Amino acid sequence: MENKLEIFLKAILETRKVWLLEAKEGFFAMLEDGDGEPYIPLWESEDLALKAAQGDWEGYTVTDMGFSELGHWLKELAADEIDIAISPMADGEITAIPSYKFRNWLKPYDDHSYKEKDSDDDDGDIDYGDGWAEPWT
Repeated sequence: MENKLEIFLKAILETRKVWLLEAKEGFFAMLEDGDGEPYIPLWESEDLALKAAQGDWEGYTVTDMGFSELGHWLKELAADEIDIAISPMADGEITAIPSYKFRNWLKPYDDHSYKEKDSDDDDGDIDYGDGWAEPWT
């Protein structure tokens, strides 16, 4: 029998996207575990995300995110020490995965289609994420 993480990974590989709950543009649902550690919940289907949009998340919009954008975002989440909760249950049970580990798993499937203006650059360059240039050594 497949466990929750295996089911999640298999499903998102088929669609090449995950589903989130968005409060307003760029602000997504979050939750905390018993120790106060923050997580961003992700679902493998629109239906599961819709079912979760109740209680504290009532009125949130269900939205999807492709692998390329997700890979870029996971880098930011890892820097902020925010991890991922895989399809959290209504009873509060979560299956957690560190953002950096999920990003490393995702890298081979990234099509690099997502480009975001790097807010740290004044020259208007585009941040293509990891892999396009070697770091200084």
